[in-house]
Amino acid sequence: MLRFRVMRALPLLVLACGAALAQTSGPAALTGMVTSDTGGPMEGVVVSAKPVGGKITVSVLSDQKGRYAFPADRLKAGDYEIRIRATGYDAANPKMAATVKEKAAAKVDIKLGKTQNLAAQLTSAEWLLSIPGTQAQKEKLYRDCVLCHTLTPVLGSTYSAEEWQTTLVRMYNWSEGGSLQKPLLAPLRSGPRAGDEEFAKYLSSINLSAGPTHNFELKTLPRPHGADTKVIITEYDLPRADAEPHEAVADKDGIVWYSDEAEGIVGRLDPKTGATKEWQDPSAKAGYPGGLHDMELDRDGNPWAGRHEYNGFLKFDKQTEKFVDYVIPNVSPYTRPTFLALRPDGKVWLKDNTDFKIFRFDPNNGEYVGYDEYPPNLNLKSEEPATVGGTRSGQVHHSIYGMNTDSQGNAYGADIGVGNIIKVDAKTGKTTLYPTPTPNSGPRRMHFDSSDHLWIGEWWANQLAMFDPETEKFQEWPVPIPFYGPYDAVLDKAGNVWTGSMSVDTILRFTPKTGQFRQYLMPALGVNVRRIDVDDNGKSPVFWVGENRRAKIAKVEPLE
Repeated sequence: MLRFRVMRALPLLVLACGAALAQTSGPAALTGMVTSDTGGPMEGVVVSAKPVGGKITVSVLSDQKGRYAFPADRLKAGDYEIRIRATGYDAANPKMAATVKEKAAAKVDIKLGKTQNLAAQLTSAEWLLSIPGTQAQKEKLYRDCVLCHTLTPVLGSTYSAEEWQTTLVRMYNWSEGGSLQKPLLAPLRSGPRAGDEEFAKYLSSINLSAGPTHNFELKTLPRPHGADTKVIITEYDLPRADAEPHEAVADKDGIVWYSDEAEGIVGRLDPKTGATKEWQDPSAKAGYPGGLHDMELDRDGNPWAGRHEYNGFLKFDKQTEKFVDYVIPNVSPYTRPTFLALRPDGKVWLKDNTDFKIFRFDPNNGEYVGYDEYPPNLNLKSEEPATVGGTRSGQVHHSIYGMNTDSQGNAYGADIGVGNIIKVDAKTGKTTLYPTPTPNSGPRRMHFDSSDHLWIGEWWANQLAMFDPETEKFQEWPVPIPFYGPYDAVLDKAGNVWTGSMSVDTILRFTPKTGQFRQYLMPALGVNVRRIDVDDNGKSPVFWVGENRRAKIAKVEPLE
């Protein structure tokens, strides 16, 4: 149940010049002023610098006086391409450049003018705020389209209602692991669905089929301001332009491991050098996309991942650089163990939504033990369609999505279909169901902290949540961005909770003690955040995420 309130303060991601220099050693490498075509200073403009021919992009934001600054330790001497992000504006000079020298700060002042193509700059959340329609219609757009791409191609299309019906069937048959750049056919085919004709009429009423402009006002979220501008973002290009880094996880040495949602590829990034190396699992199944969906590191730092489209999961041995592939035996051919959780004792929890079971796998002897997700004695919640907040319509189905394990090895699953947290006791196998306080909240991905508190992204409710297994109590906090849909939640050592979104290019950092959200805008449109991670090994927490639709790994460092 996403909440559709438009909040007054929705900052993006910025770096205040004075704050940046005060918190880093040495002078600035590159500075300047950002002004509008009328001469006024522009706060909250993302300014990015990328070496000519390089693979690492560093971004900062302008402060309330329009000033931006890159600390000297973030840009080496050389030639840089400069670009900006400021919704509603374009750079007067689209080919900005700078030459950074060893001991002298380069200066590039940036002038912006009103954009002539605002529609091309809107996030999916901004489209949903702009378009007319019922909440159920907006929900279907949010649920069915944003998984794979932004809503810009949908709203920018010229399809008639009849053409949309054909297009919808075509879309149903593409894998969610694919993208517009790399479409992948799903292994199971389907035809038209109930409601297609009505939905097609709606889509043709809000796209450009009737003329060159939309018949509704385009609404945007505010630019970042104040403390939300005190941040540095570093993006690392991956070696394949169509890479889809669904997961990005930092190990104890600061190396970032990632998995690809479209292909059976595991990759490694060294943030110190930007060097990457990738390995392709040779055990792909003919006729099925080989994409990976989850990634967790075991006690030795080896990545484990679940298959996105078919029965399979794997371990990558980082010492031998070899894959070890597994399948769950004696299950439906439609089983997809997309999620797994690694217990402290080395055993692995898996989920099978086809047969509604959770499995415990022992890599030492190959033994699988199955547990029912929903034993008959459990008092399940109502199967009535959810309408709270207008974000859930139609029949409700119980379905485990994300999984995790506490320090005792107990399994926890997120029932995204309804709104439960499901626990399987590691010793007894007893299954317990805990309904979230908000009905049909859609819990998605989740992580335990060092105190065994479970932090949860409630996708449908547009909330963050914390579950305390000891007291069996929940706390919930609504996020300040409409249509955000928190995908995951991780607590850092400073007591802040991080989350990301598929519909807004803004990373949120929440402090439960104060109830305060920080909002950090990413440098480009269509990031599509999934699994997130926080590296707590350094002096300050560092946030890591795969830009699932932009073939990049990103690091977010607040300067507070």
